[in-house]
Amino acid sequence: MNQPPIVQMQRIEKSFGSAPVLRGVDFEVRAGQVHALLGGNGAGKSTLMKILMGVHRADAGKILLDGRDMTTASVVETLQQGVVAMIFQELSLLPNMTVADNIFLGREPLAFGLRVDAKVIRSQTEVLIAAQGFDIPAHARVEDLPFAQRQQVEILKATARGARVLVMDEPTSSLTAREEEKLFELIQRLTAIGIGIVYISHRMSEIFRVSDQITVLRDGSAIGPIPTQTATVAAISAHLARPDATTSLARAVASPATINKPLALSVRNLSTKRSLRDISFDVAAGEIVGIAGLVGAGRSTLAKALAGLLPDVTGTVQVGGKPVQLAMAHSVLGQGLGFVPEDRRQEGLVLIHGLADNMALPNLARLGRRGALGPILRRGADQLYSRWAQVLGLVASGPRQAASELSGGNQQKVVFAKWLASQPHALILDEPTSGVDVNAKADMRAALTRSARDDGVGILLINSELDELAAVCDRILLMDAGRIIRTLDPRDGEAALLAALLSPEPLAEAST
Repeated sequence: MNQPPIVQMQRIEKSFGSAPVLRGVDFEVRAGQVHALLGGNGAGKSTLMKILMGVHRADAGKILLDGRDMTTASVVETLQQGVVAMIFQELSLLPNMTVADNIFLGREPLAFGLRVDAKVIRSQTEVLIAAQGFDIPAHARVEDLPFAQRQQVEILKATARGARVLVMDEPTSSLTAREEEKLFELIQRLTAIGIGIVYISHRMSEIFRVSDQITVLRDGSAIGPIPTQTATVAAISAHLARPDATTSLARAVASPATINKPLALSVRNLSTKRSLRDISFDVAAGEIVGIAGLVGAGRSTLAKALAGLLPDVTGTVQVGGKPVQLAMAHSVLGQGLGFVPEDRRQEGLVLIHGLADNMALPNLARLGRRGALGPILRRGADQLYSRWAQVLGLVASGPRQAASELSGGNQQKVVFAKWLASQPHALILDEPTSGVDVNAKADMRAALTRSARDDGVGILLINSELDELAAVCDRILLMDAGRIIRTLDPRDGEAALLAALLSPEPLAEAST
């Protein structure tokens, strides 16, 4: 039976300055259904959802929640109604607090003397966790949990507040196959009890698996809703893709033979006290090496250890044939090694600074000789911005625009640009296309292959999307429990890679 809509957004319009972002958009969410919202970076998805949440006020149009007019409702009013909650791509939990404290933040039960009743909070949290079948300690600090469990806490927090519509923004962007399956099972349980879900993702396989209908935003206008059972990947891709986009996952260019090439990155016996165990491998100049593994395998820890960001690293690392001092980021980053971190907002950008300034940060020594005046540095930074904005197809108003104002995909392009511009011997990328649309992925993939082919950069690519690893890598190293246990051939195809990922048994020496 067709369920009534919980949310109806009718003829929504929104502009920022003179630039229209949404043009008469209709969108609705029905009880017990998953409505996929697709679109390229800058298409208006985030703006539409922020209007729904009350973060932005629509210039025109109407919003009905359970038939009531909520067009002018604030964020607080929307949350108090217990109707809509958003699971952001960058989670909104407080990392230094426990799971239980995050779930009850702002509505803590009080004991005698008006003190927060910690025992009640913990016991009620344990009931919520058990009801969803999660394996999360209520007393654990959020910062100590892997990303998949943090996401589960975010969902528990939303449902505990009585939310009947969940907006999931790129929910699998940092998950691997096993965690994805758990999330899909959770979505089934949520829709079975009448919760409606807005599912924002760039992964077609997920969209066709979990959604009931699809709406595509392009240039601020809505296409749809389209029943998922009647849709095709080709048709949806045609709605999404810009006319000049190259979106094929086929290998854009074969990397040059790396036999007898100098080493861009050489790692021997790298370990940390708790996570990494005796890791050794090489990356040749011009080679793209992938790192695959389940959540908790140690991929991001490896990236941070190589970038000098962890204090307890042992072993030896050479970049461009020269040894680097471990646990000293300034002796590594910008001195032959670049690092695109997993969390672009917290670790990759200075959000309040302009785009040219962000790109210039690891390149100041090359932009002006010692004693160079500010105008000389500014001119060099602007020239750097102009070059890389064109190379990567950056959608921005200019070099002074604050990084915080860009869409996620364009923010990631800025992080790409600042490290590619540093002319590194080796470049480490941790989930570089997380939450990035198909067109931006094509731009960044082309930049990577061009850097390997033309500039001889050795690239270490960490990615949870196996199809992307297969598309660009010369070989893939499989990690499990802090070790590199196996070398995979990307030519074997995604199915073989997935099988190896789910059954990580060491079959071959991985360091060569």
